[in-house]
Amino acid sequence: MGLCALLSDELTARAIQLLTEYDPQPPYDSGSLATATPEVVARARELASGG
Repeated sequence: MGLCALLSDELTARAIQLLTEYDPQPPYDSGSLATATPEVVARARELASGG
């Protein structure tokens, strides 16, 4: 489990991974829109808009 998940939750950690497009050896498989779940995409949009 990554630091973001420890500080918040797994959904937020996955959303942050998607926003940063982190994909070399990710802790989650959410580094692109092709692999992120709809829930992760929604959370990423929420985080990007300041929510």
